[in-house]
Amino acid sequence: MKIDAIITDVTRMRAPKVCIAALRGGNSIRLNSPAPKDHWLRSIGGLTPGDAVSLTWRAARRCHRPHLEDGDWNPALFTKVHRLPDDELIKLLSANAFRSIKDTFGKPCFYSESGNAAFTPSKGARSLASVIVSSVRAYPYGEGVRADFVDDRREWTRVPIEDLVIRDHQTNCSSCSSSLPALLASEFGGTQAVLRVGLARPFEAKPNAAACYLQVNHVFLIPSKRDHFV
Repeated sequence: MKIDAIITDVTRMRAPKVCIAALRGGNSIRLNSPAPKDHWLRSIGGLTPGDAVSLTWRAARRCHRPHLEDGDWNPALFTKVHRLPDDELIKLLSANAFRSIKDTFGKPCFYSESGNAAFTPSKGARSLASVIVSSVRAYPYGEGVRADFVDDRREWTRVPIEDLVIRDHQTNCSSCSSSLPALLASEFGGTQAVLRVGLARPFEAKPNAAACYLQVNHVFLIPSKRDHFV
């Protein structure tokens, strides 16, 4: 079925796969099968949140909670139409945003050694959402980037950020090789923001049981200060 949608999430998975999700009429959808890959993304000139697109998509016949947004799509029939300004995208995301991670995904079943929240597989009503937060900061952590943020209920710490642009900058940007902490702080640190958050596919990190770990897909400061990571 041909549909129009607004891209909301473009995140790094294990290379060469990327995860792409969008809003269609206020509901999140994911381009799950076939899995989008780096070479296809490059062939269309890349994608970022705010891109308006036309594509064929239908809900997957079988999907597993909490990843109910999964669907089938055809890369050959995918077209970029135009792009929303940042303020319009933030307004769109804010309209259906939650006020806390607990309201979004429920109560974590445990926390990893680094402190990140883990959620029970095969449960939950969603794996993608927008959350309004009162403060956020981003910083390098090991080989990745993490976020601390405060929602209406509590503070969350050391949550992985999987924004594809940020992750690519880590490995390919000369400025980031020397100034990554300062660049992250200047563009993703603030007192009001909308986060795109998600639950990863079930992963077993022994000695813990398999779980869907919390991640931050994108940080949208209000107002936006994004300049370098584009």
